[in-house]
Amino acid sequence: MIKSPYFIITILSSILFVPFLGSVHLFDWDEINFAEAAREMIITGNYKNITINFEPFWEKPPLFIWFQVICMKIFGINEFAARLPNAVCGIVTFNLIYFIGKKLFNQKLAIWWILLYAGSFTPHFYFKSGIIDPWYNLFIFLSIFQLFEASENEKKRRLNFMFCGIFLGLALLTKGPVAILISGLCGFVFLISNKFKMYFDIKDLLILLLFTAILPLFWFLPDWLKGDFWFTSEFLKYQIELFQKPVASHGQPWFYHPLVLVLGCFPAIIISMPYLLRRKENISFLTWMQILFWVTLVIFSIVTTKIVHYSSLCYLPATFIGAYFLSKNIKFYLWQNFLILLVGLFYSVAFAFVFFIGFSTTFKEKIISLINDEFVVQNILAPTQWKGYEIAFAFIFLIITLGGFATNLKKPNNKAIKIWLISQTVFIFLILIFMLPKIENHVQGSIISFYKTLKGRDVYVETIGFKSYAHYFYTARHKPANDDYLQNEIKRYCIRNNWDKTIKLNENIRNKINGFKQTLLFSQTVNKPVYFVCKIGNNEYLDTAKQFKLVFNQGGYRVYEKK
Repeated sequence: MIKSPYFIITILSSILFVPFLGSVHLFDWDEINFAEAAREMIITGNYKNITINFEPFWEKPPLFIWFQVICMKIFGINEFAARLPNAVCGIVTFNLIYFIGKKLFNQKLAIWWILLYAGSFTPHFYFKSGIIDPWYNLFIFLSIFQLFEASENEKKRRLNFMFCGIFLGLALLTKGPVAILISGLCGFVFLISNKFKMYFDIKDLLILLLFTAILPLFWFLPDWLKGDFWFTSEFLKYQIELFQKPVASHGQPWFYHPLVLVLGCFPAIIISMPYLLRRKENISFLTWMQILFWVTLVIFSIVTTKIVHYSSLCYLPATFIGAYFLSKNIKFYLWQNFLILLVGLFYSVAFAFVFFIGFSTTFKEKIISLINDEFVVQNILAPTQWKGYEIAFAFIFLIITLGGFATNLKKPNNKAIKIWLISQTVFIFLILIFMLPKIENHVQGSIISFYKTLKGRDVYVETIGFKSYAHYFYTARHKPANDDYLQNEIKRYCIRNNWDKTIKLNENIRNKINGFKQTLLFSQTVNKPVYFVCKIGNNEYLDTAKQFKLVFNQGGYRVYEKK
C-alpha cells in the first residue's frame, strides 16, 4: 500500500476539485472571458495573440489561456476543460504547502495549512473556477518563498533569485506586471523590518531581472522585432487604468477587501488574526507571510478598481498564519470565538434565505414586493427546480458552526478542530454540487439556455445596454468570413474615418465602431438573422419598433429577433 503523503494529498485534492467541474455554466464575465479566448485560439490556430469576438484583447497575458487550450484540446470546448487548470492548481498547491510547511516547521503545521485552505469558502471555491487568479497567486507566493530562502541561505542565494525571477515571469505571463510590484514591495518591507541588513547584492538583482524578463519576452519580442509596440502599449495602459479609475464599474469603498476576506476566507482569516501583526516570534517565514498579506491587502484597498479575487493572494499567507496559530495549541481568544459564531450564523441565515426565495412562493412574493428592480425580480422568478432538501444545508452549517464555537471555548482540542474543518470542507464540496447550479440558474441560466439554442448557427447576436461574453461562447460564434456583410461595412466605416488598421484601435474608437455596428444592425437589412439581447427595463425601443419580434422573455432578459 502506498503511504506517501504526497500521493494521499494528490488523491484527496483530486476528489475535492475535479468532480462536477462542468455541472454549472461558466459565469459571466471572467470565467467566460478566458474560456472564449481559449476557444478562439483553437478556432483561429493563432496561439500567440488573444482575441475576444475575434478582435485583439489586451487586458490579460496568455499563460492561463494556454492551459485552458491544452485542456480543451483533450476534453473538448466545455466548462470542465475551462476549469480543469485550476483544479490542477489546487492539487499542486496542496502538495507545495505541505512540502513547505513540513520543511520549515513540521508535519502538524503542514496538515493544518491544508485543512484551513480546504475548509475556507473562497480559497476552496477558486480551485473549481475558471479564473486566472489561483495560478497567478501561486506563482507570486513561490517568488516570495524564493526571496525568503535567499535571505536564509547565502550559499544558494543566486539560485533562489533565479527561481524568484522565473516565478515572477510566469506570474507576469499569467495576469500582468502587478506581480512584480507586489514582490518588490514585499522585499522592500522585509528590508525595513530587518533594519536594512542586506542579504543580496547588485548581481542578485540583475539575475532576478534577467530571469523575470526571459519568459515574457518570448511573448512580446516577436512584435517588437517587427517594430510593433501597439499591443504592449495598450496592455500596459490598461494595467495603469486599473489603479487610476474603477474599470468596468468595479468601484468599491476602501473596506471592501477586508470585508470580503472576513466573509470569503472564513474561518481561516479569523483564526489567523492574532498573528497577522504579532512580532513576538522571531520567525523569518512568518514575517514574510505577514508582509505578503498586508502588502496585498493595502495595495488592492488603494487601487480604485476593486474585484473580489484581487485580494485572493491573501489566502496563502492567511491560511499559513492560521495554521501557525493552531500549531501553537493556543486557546482561541473570546473575540475570535464570537466572530466565528457571528459569520457562521450569517452564512446559515444566507443559505436559508436563498432557499426560501427559490422554494417558498409566499416568501418569494414578500421579498419581491420590497425590490424596486424588475431585472432582479425576474431573476428571482426564473424557473428553477428547488426540491426542498436544500434547507438542510442551512441547518447543517449552523450545527458545524456551533460545534466549532463550542470546541474553541475550552482548552485547545486538535481532534475537534480538525473535525470542524473537515466538516466545513465537505460542506463546501456539497453546496457547490447541490446549491450552486440552482443559484447560477437564477443569475444567468435562462439566457445561457437560449444562447445554446443558437449554437453553431450563422447569426448575429448583440447585447444592448450591458457588457457580456456569454453570447460569444455559448452560441459558439463563428469567425467572420471575408465576405461577411457586417465586417465589410465596418471596414468601410473605418476607412471613412481614416482608421485604416482596424486591428489596432484604442478603446474609444472601438466603442464608436460598436455604436456604428448596432445602428447598422438596427436600421439596415443584413444577410443573416439578428438577435438583440437586453435586460428588462432597457427594452422600450425594441418593444415599439415594428421590425423586431420578442422571441425570449425569461430570467430578467429579453431577446428580440429582427424580422
